[in-house]
Amino acid sequence: LLEVAYEALEDAGMIVDQEEKRDVGVYVGINPSSYFDLVVDYMNHSKGFEVHSHAMVGNMSNIAAASISHLYNFTGPALAIDTACSSFLVALTQAVAAIQDKRISGAVVGGASILATPHVHQLSRNAGICSSTQHTKVFDQEADGSVIGEGAVVVYLEPLTEAVRANKHIYGVIRGTAVNNDGYSLGIMAPNPQGQYEVLRAAY
Repeated sequence: LLEVAYEALEDAGMIVDQEEKRDVGVYVGINPSSYFDLVVDYMNHSKGFEVHSHAMVGNMSNIAAASISHLYNFTGPALAIDTACSSFLVALTQAVAAIQDKRISGAVVGGASILATPHVHQLSRNAGICSSTQHTKVFDQEADGSVIGEGAVVVYLEPLTEAVRANKHIYGVIRGTAVNNDGYSLGIMAPNPQGQYEVLRAAY
């Protein structure tokens, strides 16, 4: 996250002076790190092995967001958001609302998922979550499950007027966002079509 945050800020033309405070928020969509499982497993099977305190702090989701704020002296909210598959989009929605309300001048918005062990794949397959064809077919009648992936992404957001004034390269303009929950459905892995429809309508 620190690497891709640096790349996003550099790409946005942000010259960050650590001596200067900025009211920039950090919103990170992130799930608990499976890397910590490796640390615990190693600790349990290695005699005399002591786990450094960084092993705990470095695997806490809230620290993933706060470390970006700490490094760049950003004083806006630093939030780690976990809503499963929608974590990054919910983080984005929170950041947009904060910018629109003028609570912050800009936002670093990111998402990260690292699968350091095979456990998630094994458990997902056992639960029937994984696609038998290894393809995700969203909203398709032939959809039979998900494909679990990993990666990291960070974007920098600011009001359009500021980006235009500073003559920055603009990749896109966010005109609407929305968040909801399906409520009752046939199960946690079976989205409610009406709920999906309603959140899309709200965003549009």
